[in-house]
Amino acid sequence: MAVPYAEPREPYVRKCAFDIGDYGFGNTANSLHLGCDCLGAIHYFDGLLSNSKGEPVTVPKVVCMHEEDVGLLWKHVEPRTGHNESRRSRRLVVSFISTVVNYEYAFYFYFYLDGTFEVEVKLTGELSTNVLSPGEENPEFGTLVLPHVNAQNHQHEFCVRIDPAIDDENGGKDVVITEVNCEPVPPGPKNPYANAFYAKEQPLLSVKEAQRDINPASNRVWKMTNPGCLNPITKKPVSYKLLPHASPPLMAHPDSITAKKGHFATKSLWVTPFSPDQRFPAGDFVFNEKACHGLSQWTKEDASLKGADPVVWYHFGVTHVVRIEDFPIMPVETVGFQLKPMGFFTGNPSVDVPPSCNKASVLVGSHNGCAQNGCAQNGAAQNGHAQNGHA
Repeated sequence: MAVPYAEPREPYVRKCAFDIGDYGFGNTANSLHLGCDCLGAIHYFDGLLSNSKGEPVTVPKVVCMHEEDVGLLWKHVEPRTGHNESRRSRRLVVSFISTVVNYEYAFYFYFYLDGTFEVEVKLTGELSTNVLSPGEENPEFGTLVLPHVNAQNHQHEFCVRIDPAIDDENGGKDVVITEVNCEPVPPGPKNPYANAFYAKEQPLLSVKEAQRDINPASNRVWKMTNPGCLNPITKKPVSYKLLPHASPPLMAHPDSITAKKGHFATKSLWVTPFSPDQRFPAGDFVFNEKACHGLSQWTKEDASLKGADPVVWYHFGVTHVVRIEDFPIMPVETVGFQLKPMGFFTGNPSVDVPPSCNKASVLVGSHNGCAQNGCAQNGAAQNGHAQNGHA
């Protein structure tokens, strides 16, 4: 993770924290409080860390696990009969919160009933501010949050390492990473009404070829596929797709120390052959370094990804042009990504979730709660067990 600031004048030009490599999210993790940081039926995990002498230190209640309701899972009303079926979505949440000097980073790992996995980061805490320079009235590279007080523009650039094994008993060596873009079909005999488009899928077979950026205009996603295992219905490889968050790359110039150290943030996607020594995209040691000893080194040669047990490095982040509403305490800013099954199952894996009803939900001015049959009119659903394929 890199947090570069945009103020070019001394001494602020030095402001670029690598919050994980410099401080460590384990070292800065909070003890969580029941009913405040997490709600519901909670299970906590203690964290075992080391102090400056290398001695073990236990941080109590540092990781929270619970379930929560997240709205509709699926719904349909039969228009001919009025029969309604709806199901509530729940997710398992594993979370922790770290305080790095002025900022809080709250990390949430979500597991959904339909096979989706999501990572969400919530940024909050206090802004890093400075007093205006003599003669300066309005900051050029920040926002005035109090008279003479500037909050500088900055970025929070994250990078995650994903080592996929998609229905693969061969340690991930069968996995192929592909890119999917939606493209319109030119008008003509194949598209007489000029409305057609299709999803074009292209394998990324080398390290250079796999250095990619997001493209919302083409609905660009990346798939982790296993060509050795075909879906029995689609006849295509089972896969999970990575749904990117629309966030810009590092704004600093490539010649800057910031860009050299935070090289991972110059692209949205990287793919490298698996190596047990390659764990951190900015390198093992970033403190006081002037260059990246991670992805910039590992991608110098255009290595083949065929049968290489590919590792996906996905960069995402927040470009924070500060609002005065972010002062003095910043409301959470969220960013993240999803991994969703795409041809991994043979249908909706959540089709057999039973109907339910929240008994705390009542009509205003009434004590009447849920109907006995929950959220299914005219009786419970008769859906059979889903054919969950390659679960």
